[in-house]
Amino acid sequence: MEFHERLVELRKERGFTREDFAEYLGISKYTLRNYELGKTEPGHVFLKYLANVFKVSVDYLLCTTDDRTPYNKTPAYTTQEIEHIKKYRDLDDHGKDIIDTILEKEYARCEDEYIEIAARGGKYKVKKESVVELAKSLDTEPYEVDHDLC
Repeated sequence: MEFHERLVELRKERGFTREDFAEYLGISKYTLRNYELGKTEPGHVFLKYLANVFKVSVDYLLCTTDDRTPYNKTPAYTTQEIEHIKKYRDLDDHGKDIIDTILEKEYARCEDEYIEIAARGGKYKVKKESVVELAKSLDTEPYEVDHDLC
C-alpha cells in the first residue's frame, strides 16, 4: 500500500466525501484529489496535520508500518459534528446566541452530574449518583477530597 491509497482508506473510514474532507482540511478538492491519485504528496507539516486528524502516526500514513498506534490528541471531528459547525456558521447573531446559551446550560448540567475519580492509575468521570449509591451499599458516606493536599 502507498500513501495515496492509505489516505483514501482513512478518509472513507470516517465517512467523508472528498469534497467535505478537503473543506475540513482547508485545501481545495483538486489538491486532495491529486494526493489521493498519487500525483502529488503533501509536505511534512501537512503530513503531521493529517496524522493528527486521523489519530495515527506519520509512519502509518507513509505506509512504513501497519500499526495504527493512535496519535495521542483529541479525536477528529465526526461528520455530524462538521455538519453542526457548518449550520452554526450560517446562523445570524441571534441564532448563534441561542445555540451558545443552550450549549453552556447543557454543558453545565452534564458537568454537575459527573465527578472525576482516580482509579487504577487513571482519571475517570462517573455519575455522582453512582458514587452515592456505592457509598450507601458499603454503608459509608462519600467524602470530598482536598486536591491541594494530594
